[in-house]
Amino acid sequence: MHYLPRREFIIQGGAALVALTSFQSRIAYAFPTRAGEEVIKWLDQLPPNPVPEVIKNQLVWEDLDSWVTPNDKFFSIAHFNRPVIDETTWKLEIGGSVKKPTALTLADIRAR
Repeated sequence: MHYLPRREFIIQGGAALVALTSFQSRIAYAFPTRAGEEVIKWLDQLPPNPVPEVIKNQLVWEDLDSWVTPNDKFFSIAHFNRPVIDETTWKLEIGGSVKKPTALTLADIRAR
């Protein structure tokens, strides 16, 4: 029986794998080369927003140019109706196990 060390097996196996993939390159199938051929769309690309009432501002990753999502491109998904909020009467109440319970209006939050 022939002894093949693990390191040699990995090197030879890697070389064999490279040789096999170079003969059957999938990149060649992505670009049409003959007249009449067409490129088939990738199956993992999602269709446009199917339900605009539920998914507001569907995020397109390719449009982002920063790790921080700007407010105008922020997206949200709701399973129920979105509440109608009056900005003048809305407030955030902080209570419970806190030292100083407080209530902040939207103007207070925006001013900070």
